[in-house]
Amino acid sequence: MIQSDTVFDIAAIFRQLYGYKPAQIPELPSAAAERSYNFSPRAPMLTNPYGNSYYSGEDTIGREVFCPLTIMVGQIEYFFPYTVIGFEREKMIKETEMSEAGGTAKQIISMKDWSISVKGFVIGYQEQLPGDELQALKYVFQSKEEVRLKSAYSDLFLSADDRVLIYKLSIPEKPRVIGVRDFAMEMKSDSILKLTIDSNSK
Repeated sequence: MIQSDTVFDIAAIFRQLYGYKPAQIPELPSAAAERSYNFSPRAPMLTNPYGNSYYSGEDTIGREVFCPLTIMVGQIEYFFPYTVIGFEREKMIKETEMSEAGGTAKQIISMKDWSISVKGFVIGYQEQLPGDELQALKYVFQSKEEVRLKSAYSDLFLSADDRVLIYKLSIPEKPRVIGVRDFAMEMKSDSILKLTIDSNSK
């Protein structure tokens, strides 16, 4: 745990960078709120459909983190607690003009790769430049092979096929907070197809 006179407001940093306040560990509403909205409280959802916890690891002051990101390069894990992840995917569709009926006939050919965007920030020890964390970002980006994306959120889209290639890393030149640097990465999913060859075929 960092011992420092400076207190970083993580929620405020998220709001400044990404425009929203991150979710806290869910708590049951107060009795007054229950009477006002007339609903029955439900147990908080702590795991995704694959059984992986939405809360894991620790932030700089020892609290559990909501949907942190771990990137694996080989057997080495790099942990990034303050991140948001976006997914985008397109279908490859063949369209054929219908001269008589008008419009087009559409045939789904395949699904393209997932385009994945990651934004986050790293915090240095005792208000210092987060050199170790920036080095970790560099090592992750410079990997010449696919890396593995580990997050309870990304599992909803990638499941077991969590291999990705990192196409771009950007670190803005102007820090918004001393000791805090934000970053962004662009990735694509890298599912590897295994070909089975029939030895009896001619």
